[in-house]
Amino acid sequence: MAKCPVCDSRKGKRKCLIQDAFICSLCCGQIRAGDKCEGCSFFKDSKVVRNYKQLPHFSLSRVSNDRELQNIAELIETAICQFDEGHNRALDDKLVLGIMELLLDKYAFNDKEISYQNDLEEQGFRFLDQTIEKDLKNCSSEDLSKVMGTIYRSGTIYRSVIRHTGRRREYLEFIRGFVNIPLR
Repeated sequence: MAKCPVCDSRKGKRKCLIQDAFICSLCCGQIRAGDKCEGCSFFKDSKVVRNYKQLPHFSLSRVSNDRELQNIAELIETAICQFDEGHNRALDDKLVLGIMELLLDKYAFNDKEISYQNDLEEQGFRFLDQTIEKDLKNCSSEDLSKVMGTIYRSGTIYRSVIRHTGRRREYLEFIRGFVNIPLR
C-alpha cells in the first residue's frame, strides 16, 4: 500500500472522495466535510454521533423533590402512553426511544428540521411535540430539555432498549403503571 498523500507518513487504507486516493484514517477524520464526503461509508452525519446520554439532566433525587419537574416528566410520559394507547398498544420501546431523541434534537440541540425514520415515528413526535407546546408553554426550555434528558438517561427507556429483552415494551409497561391511562 502506498503512503497517505495528505500526511505522507502512514499507509493509506481508505479511499477518499476528496483526494481521489487512499488516505490514512487520521487524515480522513481531519479533512472530512459534509458536502464533499456525503455517501462515503466513513463519513457520519453529526446527528448519528450525538450522545444523548451526556445531555444536561436533573438527578433523580432533584426530580423526586421538585413537584414542578415531576409534573413535566409525568406530562411527557402520559403523552407517550396516550400515543401508545391510540395505536392499540402496538408501540415498542425502540420507537419511543427514537421519538425521545427527536424531541431532544428539537428542544436540546435546537434543530429546526427533523428527519423521521417512518410515519409512525413522525406521528409520535408530532403528538408529543403538540402536547408539550400546548401544556408546557410556560415551562423554560432549559427545564424542559433537562427533564427530557432525565427521562432519556435516568429512566428505564434507554436501558430497556439496550438490554434487548424479549419484552419489547419494558419501558412502556413501566411508565403505564405511573400514569393515568387505564390498563386493558
